[in-house]
Amino acid sequence: MANPLLKVTDLEVLYGDAQAIWNFSFKVDKGAIVALVGSNGAGKTTILKTISGVILPRQGEVAFMGQPLIRRKPEDIVSLGISHVPEGRRLFSKLTVLENLELGAFLQKNPSLREESLKEVFSLFPKLKARTGQPAGSLSGGEQQMLAIGRAIMARPTLLLLDEPSLGLAPLVVKLMFETIQTLNQRGMTIILVEQNVYQTLQIASYVYVLQTGKLTLEGQGTDLLSNPDFQKAYLGMNL
Repeated sequence: MANPLLKVTDLEVLYGDAQAIWNFSFKVDKGAIVALVGSNGAGKTTILKTISGVILPRQGEVAFMGQPLIRRKPEDIVSLGISHVPEGRRLFSKLTVLENLELGAFLQKNPSLREESLKEVFSLFPKLKARTGQPAGSLSGGEQQMLAIGRAIMARPTLLLLDEPSLGLAPLVVKLMFETIQTLNQRGMTIILVEQNVYQTLQIASYVYVLQTGKLTLEGQGTDLLSNPDFQKAYLGMNL
């Protein structure tokens, strides 16, 4: 069996004196969509921030393509092939759409590859092409989320970390977000998805890890968890 693209082993993370993650291990195979599911405060965002170098864990190992990530700078992790779309988008609101996208490619020195990435973003999100000169802060919520994902794609990542990409969006835009995730995956991108829209997440995920207060409580294929009575009751509001 091939080695996983990403392997997280015995991860423990503190926030001040409070422990956020307890002895958490998981793996991500190349080409997969892996979902982290759980209620607010379960530790999902903390795990993404640890992978991308924003948070230093108390203990544990994170390896990407066999290379250790702990204590690497976030920009070094981006250069290895990991892009992170944080919850809340974190755009530069006064900069234009194009300037935000170009910042996503700041490590890419090849102009032709930057241009190729830009074309890919505009093919995914045609609305952004029509708004290249607008300030990012003037976009709708859905367009801002498109821009946040587009900016991450500009770095040409192997692994994309998505934190709540459908949060606060209209149903039609939510549908577009999930279709975009599937399209990126079909084009060869591996994805870790944190998402409150559990039902739709499980329908597209290759594998799912369920967290509760920083601990792994359940794991399995998305379709299997959809038919699990305990999972249905806890996360889908179904009493069977």
